[in-house]
Parts: sequence; C-alpha cells; structure tokens
Amino acid sequence: MTRVWFTEELYPFARISLNVRQILADEKSPYQHIQVFDTDRFGRVLVLDGIIQVTEFDHAAYHEMMVHIPALAVGNPKRALIVGGGDGAALKQVLRYPSIEEVVVCELDERVIEICRKFFPSFAPAWEDKRVNVNIGDAFEYLQKAPESSFDLILSDSTDPIGIAENLFSKEFYRLIVRALTPEGAAACQCDQPDFNPELVRRLYETAAKLVKNPAYYWALMPSFVGGAIGMMYLSNKPWQDGLKTPYPPGENEYLNPEIHRAAFALPEHFKRTMNITSDSKRAFHT
Repeated sequence: MTRVWFTEELYPFARISLNVRQILADEKSPYQHIQVFDTDRFGRVLVLDGIIQVTEFDHAAYHEMMVHIPALAVGNPKRALIVGGGDGAALKQVLRYPSIEEVVVCELDERVIEICRKFFPSFAPAWEDKRVNVNIGDAFEYLQKAPESSFDLILSDSTDPIGIAENLFSKEFYRLIVRALTPEGAAACQCDQPDFNPELVRRLYETAAKLVKNPAYYWALMPSFVGGAIGMMYLSNKPWQDGLKTPYPPGENEYLNPEIHRAAFALPEHFKRTMNITSDSKRAFHT
C-alpha cells in the first residue's frame, strides 16, 4: 500500500513529514490555503499555507504554555485578547479562568474558525461561551485602535513570521501589545526558536527588554514542529515567577506542571550567546 505524506518546508534547510490517512479539508480562502489532514500518530492536523499550525497529538504543549504562563503571572485576568487563534485551542484554555469576563479573538480569516469548529470538535464548544467576542479583521489595526490598558492578558497565537503574519513579529506590534496591557498585565507571543531563526528572536527580545521590566523567552517541546520545539516571548512588568504561586485554573493540564513551568525558562548556553543575552538580562531566564 502506497503511503501519502505531507511535507512542511518552512525552513530551507529542514523539513518534517507526516503520514496522511485522509484529507478532510482543502481549500483556498481569500487569505491562505487551508488544509486539515487525518494523520498517523498526530491525529487531525491544521495546515495553513503549507505550515503545520496545530495537531491533536501535541497541541496542549503549545497552548497551555502560551496561555497559562502569562495568565498565572497575572493571577486573575479579567479581559483577554487572542491574536489569531482561529482553531479555538488557546481560547479553550483562557476560558478555564473563572475570573475571565471577556475574551476578544481577533482572527483575520473567518474560514479558519469555521473549518476548525467542524474538524476539531474538542475546541468547538469554546466558541459558544458568552464571554467570547470574535473580531474578524487585522489584529495590527485592531490594536492600533484599542484604548491603552485594555487587556490583562494578550496572546499572539499567530502563524509563522512570513506572509500575512509578518507584521505580527515587528517592533511596532510589540509596542502596541504593551500599550494595550494593563500595568499588571502580561502577554505571550509565538516567537520561533533561536536555532532556526536567531536574528528574529534576538531582535524581538531586545525590543521586549526596552518595553517591559521583565521580558523573558521560554519554550515548549513540539514534536510536530520542525526542530521539535517552539519559543514564546513573555512581556510583562510582573516577573513570570509570580505565576508559580498561583493555583492552576479548573480543568486538567496535559503538559504544564510546576517543573515544566520553571524549566521552560532555562536556555542552553548557545541560545544565550545567539540571543546576545548579557549578565544584566539573565534575571529574566532563571528562578
């Protein structure tokens, strides 16, 4: 029997391939090519413009780390903004917090939401929550118009730093995020990994260090991503360590625990050299 493989080619020097059992969705929206595959081991997989975004197998690592690291540091977030996040997985995690009064999901492509509601049923109920406000449009423009100190929690659950999402990895976008945060708020942004995109990570860390008192770079293990990991940038005037004192919200974690929480901020020495982390900034990476 001939096997069918999907191969992601995000980087010119490395690829990842998944065995496809069935193509569940394959269409082009006004913004991007949207595909959903049923695969061996990884289950259902969302692919946008040829790049893996979420899988049933390992999504918890990405979304629990994206959401809970900043949310726990805040303690009792009331108003949250999710940039992108059309699959609904980050939204599901945010809604675990009883303190949440409103979540704004700013997704450019409405078809991503519609397709994921159909093919990822474990995330779908989150969209029915009365606390959710969906804004279909450009997140950069949304933040430009948002009042200062609008959100306790901001999550940039974007696609990769190419094409339509490129401006979500800019200095100006980080400035807009910090402007929209409350003084005790926190944000997390998808931020690639230093092994494969060192210039981007170094530039964004340097930008974050100029905007907030306690910037930090952390990561999660992601078998479905090329390189096996993904990095995130923490932006806040509150240290991430504050989150270690906060109880987890109701519901069960699949990935995050106190040991993972601490270890996520421990970076290899070659990462530190690549990112040009000085002794003054090491406080952001250690307990």
